[in-house]
Amino acid sequence: MKSIQNKIIVGVFIAVFINGCHTFEHENIFLKNIKVNLNQQILEKEEGDKITVKNKIEKNTSAKKIDMAPINKPEKTKKVQKLSLPKKVKILKPEKFSLNIIKNWKEERVIKELGKSHFLKQEGKLKNYQYHLKECFLDVFLIKKDSGYFVNYIETRPTKLNGKINTNSCLNEIKRMMN
Repeated sequence: MKSIQNKIIVGVFIAVFINGCHTFEHENIFLKNIKVNLNQQILEKEEGDKITVKNKIEKNTSAKKIDMAPINKPEKTKKVQKLSLPKKVKILKPEKFSLNIIKNWKEERVIKELGKSHFLKQEGKLKNYQYHLKECFLDVFLIKKDSGYFVNYIETRPTKLNGKINTNSCLNEIKRMMN
């Protein structure tokens, strides 16, 4: 029974010591807030001004401000003017690239348009220019006539043995190489 009474007494003393302070340096937080509120009400009544405590605090802290670098405020973005587009717009279909345009070219033009070949094979009247591209291999066969070599046959083949060829991407790569 004495232990319960001792616990109650100790609990009351702890509560009293936490809420109250025994020195002038450590004031009670709750009492301080009440005093500030009372002082504020008295000041408002006496002076007739409606200056809030917040404004007074700002005035006091503004005198203690440290000089800082100026900061530019961001400007508002300007509104973009909207335009209406015509209802019917013709979309042009890209021209399909064909290897047949290379036929009957002279050897000089092939080198000029396609560049120097990666591999050249020559047997008698026949020359084979091979271009190793990312998507495919391009073989250009030239045959010798009276005034020089002319393109006779063009062929594309996959880069891997027994692989498949994506003709559209291969033709696009050849077209880019020509431009």
